[in-house]
Amino acid sequence: MRRLVVLLCLALAGVLGGGALIGVWALGVCLIFDSLCVGVYVLFLDDGQRAQPQVHEVPTLAQVLERARAS
Repeated sequence: MRRLVVLLCLALAGVLGGGALIGVWALGVCLIFDSLCVGVYVLFLDDGQRAQPQVHEVPTLAQVLERARAS
């Protein structure tokens, strides 16, 4: 995984360097292209297997008092 990220960063740096050699307008096009590629990479990287954050119910005062009385 880490090797893929390094290769992606190197490829993006190469695209930006090549665009800078051509001109300012090409550098702008390369920045747009790089941003699009990184966005697509991140979207495909998320496989949906990560756990979603859990929201816990906030206890009411009655529940807190009942728990305190029981203990």
